Amino acid sequence: MNKRFAIPAVTFLSALFFVFLVSATDAYMQEAASQAEDSDVAEKCLACHGPYDKLAEATSDYVAESGETVTPHMYVPHAEKQDIPACTECHVPHEIPLDDKTEVVKPDNLNYCYQSCHHMRNFQTCSSCH
Repeated sequence: MNKRFAIPAVTFLSALFFVFLVSATDAYMQEAASQAEDSDVAEKCLACHGPYDKLAEATSDYVAESGETVTPHMYVPHAEKQDIPACTECHVPHEIPLDDKTEVVKPDNLNYCYQSCHHMRNFQTCSSCH
């Protein structure tokens, strides 16, 4: 390689690597912050609506669009009790304290389940079709 092009090429590649490193670090930090935020949201909601296992049991008669009766409150991944999704992924939060004691927390967005895992819009296990 010509020396005249070597220094600019090395400088360009170094700058490119630096941009990649900053982007990757930023993405990692955003994901970590999002997970912490999800945990905080779930903790706040479960202070009144929990514990999570009791909530899952109370909603075990939910009928999904597919006609299946299943609880929408599941740990992620489902094979083990690991993470509780942020409640605001599916529900619109209400004021605390409730102004109207008859207000009911309603499902708002089941696409959280359908977008990545249950893409057939049912609650079958992944291994049933993959």
